[in-house]
Amino acid sequence: MAERAEVDVLIIGAGPTGLTTANLLADAGLTVALIEANPGSGDEPRAISATDETLRVMQHLGIMDRLAPEMLMDTGARYFGLGGKVIADVRPGNPRLGQPGKSQFDQPVLEGLLYEAAAQREKISLHFNTSATSITQDEHGVRVAATRLGARSLGYNGALAGDSGSHSAPPENSPVTELEFNASWVIACDGGRSFARRELGIGLQGSTQVERWIVVDLLDVPGNPEPFASFHCNGTRPAVVVPGVNGRRRYEFMLFDHEDGEAMISTESITELVTPYQDITKVTVRRATVYTAHQRIADRYRSGRVLLAGDAAHLMPPFAGQGLNAGIRDAVSASWRVAAVVKGEANESIIDDYATERRPHAADMVKLSKRIGWVVMNTNPVVTRIRDAVVTGTRALPALNRWLTQMRFLKQPHYTTGTVVPALPGVPHLAAEFVGRSLPQPDICVDGENTKLDELLGAEWNLIEVSAGHRLIFTDQLGNTRTALDTARVFDAATGTVLLIRPDFYVAGIAPARERQALLQSLLSKVPALGDFDTALRH
Repeated sequence: MAERAEVDVLIIGAGPTGLTTANLLADAGLTVALIEANPGSGDEPRAISATDETLRVMQHLGIMDRLAPEMLMDTGARYFGLGGKVIADVRPGNPRLGQPGKSQFDQPVLEGLLYEAAAQREKISLHFNTSATSITQDEHGVRVAATRLGARSLGYNGALAGDSGSHSAPPENSPVTELEFNASWVIACDGGRSFARRELGIGLQGSTQVERWIVVDLLDVPGNPEPFASFHCNGTRPAVVVPGVNGRRRYEFMLFDHEDGEAMISTESITELVTPYQDITKVTVRRATVYTAHQRIADRYRSGRVLLAGDAAHLMPPFAGQGLNAGIRDAVSASWRVAAVVKGEANESIIDDYATERRPHAADMVKLSKRIGWVVMNTNPVVTRIRDAVVTGTRALPALNRWLTQMRFLKQPHYTTGTVVPALPGVPHLAAEFVGRSLPQPDICVDGENTKLDELLGAEWNLIEVSAGHRLIFTDQLGNTRTALDTARVFDAATGTVLLIRPDFYVAGIAPARERQALLQSLLSKVPALGDFDTALRH
């Protein structure tokens, strides 16, 4: 007989997206089971770039104090054209979310910290060496059958295991145990080859053309890392060099169609590829592999009570550094909605808003990654010369140059449909621009001391009234209020208004301060729990 477990939510896949989702759901008070086919968290350095929005989530999960020392913070990118000439220096301009706009990290370290956070949360049950085998559902819940190889395993931190050489998968002849998970909802974060996506019959849209790159990760690189990734758009064999802390460095080289992948990752080949950039004889090759980039997105993000997130929902080339970051956005967007529905605080229609908001932005990131890849990878001699001339020519056009060098082409999410409402009448135009965007997180002054804005937000929905004298008045759903000074004057344009903040830190709406009730009513049909504000404030 199968071992059975009943939980509010089952997460399939313990990569960064799955672990983030599990932690967020547990923090919202839900019971969570997380299953993963591998024996522990990942030990391979895959994703390498994190945005301010991703780091804001890590801040809320309580791991930034341990993650930050392992990151190269506040980085940019330098593009070299033909002949090794610098054609552009690019860096995010004026980050708004309380963290650097772009930073380099080590995925095993991030996954390991997320794993440890999940292992410490009592509402999460971990099941490693466990693979889903079938998914059935009705209007009440989802049943997932799974098999576990060997004894029950809570997993381990793959970053530490990789360093020590300890831990391994159970032997193939280990006993197999049948499992059955019954959940109200399932969130599938099981990667590009997602079992859940196939099981549910969800197809992929986009180009089937694949691009191959050689990825070489090094350790023990001497010296201090430069605060930028280098894109060598040399027209012969394009390459990307990404620095890290603690002696880490990554090289990525374009692989041509006629080249054999296995031969190109031999010691001799790797030495030949890396030597023009540095001496490889005094460093450690951590990993050399062939990476295949895809450009596809799931037809839909939802099938009944099962949601797709992360690489299960979208696959994109690495050039914009958005794959993992898109997955973390998915995790936050899906988790607060599912938590609200399970707790009876929102209607199920809010679940459809997950795809309404997230899928278009993910599709934009897939397209942007492809375009940046075209710039980097092009080997046509005529096109590369024109490219270099156009990019350097933007220096004569300041507005266009700022758009390029401040990475304004990397569109941040701006939701105009979904769980948002247009600004109510009487809101100034500039203040209306807050709606559908992530709430800024400047340092604010509370009782004479500076703190990050998020420290004053309650766990779920919040109201922020912007009053004269740069005063911010925070109110949570329980009616608790706190006041702070916006010393950075980020919210000056919204003076005299009140902002409605979602649990994922996005601004759901804005109204003149006297129209607070109308603002809450505008979303009450989707989120009845917003009525809690009225009850709390009356008392």
